Amino acid sequence: MTTIRKLTQNDFIRFDCPICKASSLCDIHYMNIGNFGGIQTDTYMLVCRACSKGSVWKRYEWNNNYDYKLRLVDPIVPNAPEPAHDMPDDVKTDYEEARLVVELSPRSSAALLRLALQKLCKHLGERGEHIDTDIRALAKKPEFGERLIRAADTLRITGNNAVHPGEMDENDIDNVSNGLFELLNLIVTAGIAEPKKWDAMYECLPESPRKAAEKKDGRGD
Repeated sequence: MTTIRKLTQNDFIRFDCPICKASSLCDIHYMNIGNFGGIQTDTYMLVCRACSKGSVWKRYEWNNNYDYKLRLVDPIVPNAPEPAHDMPDDVKTDYEEARLVVELSPRSSAALLRLALQKLCKHLGERGEHIDTDIRALAKKPEFGERLIRAADTLRITGNNAVHPGEMDENDIDNVSNGLFELLNLIVTAGIAEPKKWDAMYECLPESPRKAAEKKDGRGD
């Protein structure tokens, strides 16, 4: 969203362009439906002076002609965090869809992230069929401490309650919806990215002492 507080009658302000990401001046153009008697739409086109491209904004709060707020309509720009680099593609598909809808429907986003977690469990070595059973199994693995299991349960419980009316207040879902993305990324980092990094470091060790250590620990052939 952006707030319009024009100090003069000039139809331009400084804003963060959702297209080129520049902090730039933009020209404000009010949009109406001219063929139907100039019907007002409370919709504006903000044309960035840095990239010369326009974005569409809807007015949702108005104090006067020089003080009002706009919400971005087009293009759709997700505010939630980007997916972790090592997130599997099928998990990432649900994650990206959740990013697109979180501003419009936090409950839908929570349900999609719960589905993403269930798919992720399969990549973490579980069956991927019953998410609660999978999380309990992950809790027994050394790479998953109590905080990460709590993160997984937060995703699971919030996603479940998003589709079961009355079990969790909708405002509570709204309050945690953006944080759920970070929780899923944390699980990807702990369960996939960090083990991959540790394994790569281990494989760089000289083979002879590495094999000797494995033999002492009963890990060798």
